[in-house]
Amino acid sequence: MQFFSFDPNNPVFRIQDWALSLQIITLENVYGLDPDGIHRTEHEDSASLSCIGLRWGGGQQPAPGSLHLTARFEPEGLRVQIKAQAPEPIRAVKILIRHLAPVTALDQFDDERAIPPEGLLDRYPNQLRLPLLCVRQLDGITLGFRWEDAEHRSKRFAVYLERFGDDYTVECIHEEDARHFATQIEVPDWIIARVDDPTAFRAAQLTFNERQAGLKRWEERTDVPDWARQLRLVVTLHGMHWSGYTFNTYAQMIDILRYVATRIDGSQVLAYLPGWEGRYYWQYGDYRPDPLLGGEAGFTALCQTARELGVHLMPMFGANCVNSWKSNYHLFGPSSHMKTATRNVFHGNQPDWDTSRTQDTGWQAWLNPGAPAWQRELIRQINQLLDQYDLHAVFLDTVEVWVNDPDFNLLEGYRQLVGELRQARTDLLVTGEDWYDGLLPLFPVFQRTTKWRQTPDWVGRYARLMGHIADSEPARGSTGVFESGYAPYERLPDQPHYLPTIAFVDGTLEQAREEIDAIIGLAHG
Repeated sequence: MQFFSFDPNNPVFRIQDWALSLQIITLENVYGLDPDGIHRTEHEDSASLSCIGLRWGGGQQPAPGSLHLTARFEPEGLRVQIKAQAPEPIRAVKILIRHLAPVTALDQFDDERAIPPEGLLDRYPNQLRLPLLCVRQLDGITLGFRWEDAEHRSKRFAVYLERFGDDYTVECIHEEDARHFATQIEVPDWIIARVDDPTAFRAAQLTFNERQAGLKRWEERTDVPDWARQLRLVVTLHGMHWSGYTFNTYAQMIDILRYVATRIDGSQVLAYLPGWEGRYYWQYGDYRPDPLLGGEAGFTALCQTARELGVHLMPMFGANCVNSWKSNYHLFGPSSHMKTATRNVFHGNQPDWDTSRTQDTGWQAWLNPGAPAWQRELIRQINQLLDQYDLHAVFLDTVEVWVNDPDFNLLEGYRQLVGELRQARTDLLVTGEDWYDGLLPLFPVFQRTTKWRQTPDWVGRYARLMGHIADSEPARGSTGVFESGYAPYERLPDQPHYLPTIAFVDGTLEQAREEIDAIIGLAHG
């Protein structure tokens, strides 16, 4: 995290006993308030601050602009609303909570994290799952900061020791949707509070999401088909690795499903198919049964057998990533690139697929699901597979990846995509790789590994979780098509919102039957 090499000289003002500063960040510069233009008023239940005129260059230079802040007093703190105007399009507004005693930050389980010398930076939604942060002072007092934003726009929190003093500062940053950058901005309600119970503070955020952002309890969801509510087990059937190594052909997948269906009712089984279309990731953007796995005939047989057993097949699709070297790329790719707010082309994960140790994946293009050309093409390919093989579930990879694209909003794109897929198929289950609060209303089931980060229990109020392909299978610890290669095998937590999951590569069925049977036993409950 970088800092200015000078004192930015942001005026500090007080509302009740909170010391605050404000910044307006445009696409060209960063502005503070002109101390000569600030006017404050305070009432019994609120306070306001108006400022005519801005300053830049550490307060050395004047600029036109304004900011108006209203703070309503609440039992634990403040509810703040801000409107601002600047000379150039505004990217973000930053509120700085100043003059704090030493603090630690709380994670999503309310465990303390030390603030490193370079400071702590948390981003929503790519890192934080809620636009919320709590910090704890040495005296034990917990401070909470959260935004009530039904549009789930970008937020960032920074915590650090001031470079010009001995106090700590918490920055709370709201970034506008890049499609709507303008010289005026209205910031959603921001809550700053002394928090007796972080769980209750978090619950207030979830209550807002339920009331204003479409979040539904699991029992109330209308996007969970009746058959999906009966699911008790997920089997991950790895197909083909990026390199072309085959873990399971379609015929071998049939053998696995037959084995599983002798031990549990097939209608309670969801069979997840990563690498079903051939070389994992390499084939992304051009979905069809792979000849080396058994071709159309073999995939047809797999689908027919699954139906006979009652098992529900769920093939995997890249929601936002394709191979730009495929012959069909020109039809949808060039107009659909993901971009940052200032139009840098986004290039997401770069696995070392070929073990050249370069992580040079220039062929991997990241496309915005809100871009019309890619959205239409992905829907076309998925619908074609669903129709041809009578499938009832779809998995969308990497939906948690997010950028503030100036052309098409990713979250709106997913909402449109899921809506189009389910419009003619009310019994279709659409699942995604990972969650944040904006995705919870769109996907009732998420793939999630406990190896990266535990999932709070409260997520189970709204969704169910299945094992990730990063979770290895029990025979030799292989992660199949997933790029990590190997990992220690471990079961998912024995909690109601986790669907027991068992992965299969070549040899798993023959070498790990005791563990397979044990997981199926857990699925029986």
